[in-house]
Amino acid sequence: MKQRKKVTYLVFGGILSCVLLTACNPGNIKEAGSSGDKQEIEEILQSTGLNVTSVEDAVQKAEKAAQGGKMDLAQLYYIKAYDLEPNNVRVLQKMADLYIELKKYDLAEVSLKLILKKQPGDLETTEQYGLLLIKMGKYHEAEENLTRVVAKQQSWPAYNGLGIVANLQGNPVKAESFFKKADRILPNSPELLNNIGFALYSSGKLNEAAPYYIKALQINPSFKKAIYNYALLQARLSNYDQAYISFGKVSSPAEANNNTGYIAMMNGDYAEANNYLQEAINASPRFYKKANDNLMRLEILENQ
Repeated sequence: MKQRKKVTYLVFGGILSCVLLTACNPGNIKEAGSSGDKQEIEEILQSTGLNVTSVEDAVQKAEKAAQGGKMDLAQLYYIKAYDLEPNNVRVLQKMADLYIELKKYDLAEVSLKLILKKQPGDLETTEQYGLLLIKMGKYHEAEENLTRVVAKQQSWPAYNGLGIVANLQGNPVKAESFFKKADRILPNSPELLNNIGFALYSSGKLNEAAPYYIKALQINPSFKKAIYNYALLQARLSNYDQAYISFGKVSSPAEANNNTGYIAMMNGDYAEANNYLQEAINASPRFYKKANDNLMRLEILENQ
C-alpha cells in the first residue's frame, strides 16, 4: 500500500490509564469549516487580499501558510479551494490532514467521509479514517473500517489500530495477536514493541512482557512510554528499586516514589509501600497530597 508522508500511529502508556456543527452534513464542508456562508468567506478572502486564481493557487498558498504556522489562514485557503472544486479529492485529503494535525477531528471526519463517498474502495483513506475514529473514541466504527483494510491487504497501521481497539475494549489477548501481526510487517518498531508489551502486561503475562519493553528501549532509549510501562512492570514484579529508577527517568523523585509505593501497596508489600510513600512526601518541596492519600489508604489496608 502507498505510504503517506505522515503515518499516524497510536501508542499505549501510562499508569493504568495510560469548529464543527454538532450534527454536520457531510455534503456541506464549507458550513463545517466556517461560521459564515459562501459570501462571507469570499468577503474575508477579498478584504484581506487573499484572492486566488485557481485551485492549485489556493492549495499552494494554503501549504505556504501552514508551513509558516498560519493555520487559520491555511484553513481559509483550503475552504476556497474546496469551494472552487468540491469534487477535488486532493483538496479534501489535504484538508483532512490539516484538521488531524490541528486535532479538529470532527472536521477531518467530514473530509474523509467525502473522499470515501467518491472513492468507496480506497483502502488508504479507509485506514486513515479508521485510525481517526480511534482518536474520536468511536471504537466499533474504527474496528469495522480497519477490518475492511486487513481483509484486502497486510497493513501494520491497521493491525496496530485493531490491537488498540481490542485493548481498549478489554481484550488484551486479541490485542496481542493484532500487535504481533503488525510487528511481523514492521519489525523493530519501538511503538509496536511497547504495545505488545502492554497487551501482555494487561493479560497478566508479566514475564513475557519484559523482553518487549527491553527491546523497545534498546532501539529507542528515550522512549518515555516504554520507560514508564517498564517501570510499571518492574513494580508489579516487586522489583521496586528498578521500578523507582525507571520511574525517575520520566518523572520527579516525589512522583517516582509515590508510583512505586502505590504499586507496592497494591501488591500487598506494605512495609515497602510505606517507605516509598514517606520518601515521596520527603522529596516534595511542599506537602505531597497524592502520597499522603496513599499512606492513608495503606493504613486502612494494614488495619483490616
